[in-house]
Order: sequence, then structure tokens, then C-alpha cells
Amino acid sequence: MKFDIIVIGGGLAGCSAADVLAEAGRKVALFSEGLSLHDASEGPASHKEQTRPPYAALSALAAKGVTVFRGDSIIKAELSEDGSLVTKVFSRNLGDEPLEAGAYVLATGKFFSRGIISNMEGMYEPVFDADVEFEADHSKWFSPDFFALQPYERFGVKTDAEGHVLKAGISVVNLYAAGQVLAGDPMSDSEIEASGKAAAQEVLKKL
Repeated sequence: MKFDIIVIGGGLAGCSAADVLAEAGRKVALFSEGLSLHDASEGPASHKEQTRPPYAALSALAAKGVTVFRGDSIIKAELSEDGSLVTKVFSRNLGDEPLEAGAYVLATGKFFSRGIISNMEGMYEPVFDADVEFEADHSKWFSPDFFALQPYERFGVKTDAEGHVLKAGISVVNLYAAGQVLAGDPMSDSEIEASGKAAAQEVLKKL
């Protein structure tokens, strides 16, 4: 299957990116492994939804023409020989059927959604094996102050100045990251939403 853009992650960053891209007339696919917390209330609007601008939930994106793969996730990718381009990705449910796009947006979140995974060796990003910024000394992952921002909350995927994901120090020029998967301080909802939109705008400069 071929699309203009494949968005990986159905949370706020991924949905915000997909919304901008769909509004621009692009053929977009979005993979959402689970029910987005922001998609859970499609009945009467909650107080939170009434007091902040709503973003496009998965059903609304589908109505705009986005191909939404609910309950599925991208699990591996193939890159060009020089490592500068994603050539295809594969999902858990579609097996060996390749999915191709001109650009990809990684918006898988951090630890809770397994966008970043930790083990005894360190931390890694499981789909593209992207470069992850983290402290090698495990003792420095946590602060003894329970109420302080924990150092591990800043760990995440590295990008270049244009938002391209880095892999082995090389910019993957058709792969962008958005939202909490990025290295840096934890984001508010508005910052996550802005990050998804910014990633989409970078994509539109190229496609």
C-alpha cells in the first residue's frame, strides 16, 4: 500500500499532524495501536473539551479521508543503503505487506506507550532504532526528590534542526518526530499539539 504520508501513533501529536496533512489534501495513513485518550469521549463533550480547542479524533480524521489503522502499529522499517531514507514499513497486523510513503511522522510517545523502551543496556526506539538521547549511567535516570522533574523524562529521540530523525548520526530526511517521543522536557497538551502541526508543516515543505 502506498500513501503520501504515514503517521505512526494515534495520540495528540500524531492526530494533529494527520489533521494538517489531510487538510492540505495529502493521502495520509495513521496507525493507532490503542484507543487514544483524546478519542475516548465521542459523546457529550467533557469539560476539558469545552474549555480548549478540540483536536481531530480518529473518527474525525477518517471522515476527512485519513486511512486510520486502529489497533495496529508499525513494528519495523527498511531504510535505503545509505540510511538517509525510509523506504518501507511493516505493521503488526498486515505482516509482510509493505507500506510505502513519501514521508513518515513518528509520534509514538515515550515510556507508557512504548515509543521509547529501556533495558539494562540503555534506551532505544523500537521501530527505526533511531538515536536516543539518554544518560548512560542508570543511577542518573532518577532524582531522589520525588516531586522533581525526573531526568528520564527528558530522554527521547534525537532530531536535526529541521526535525528529521537521526539514526547512527545520519539525518533520515523523510522521517520526522513529533510529541513526547522527542528528547527534551515533557510537553503540555498544547505543546504536543503544536509539535504535531510543526512536523506536518515540515513535511508539506517537501511533498
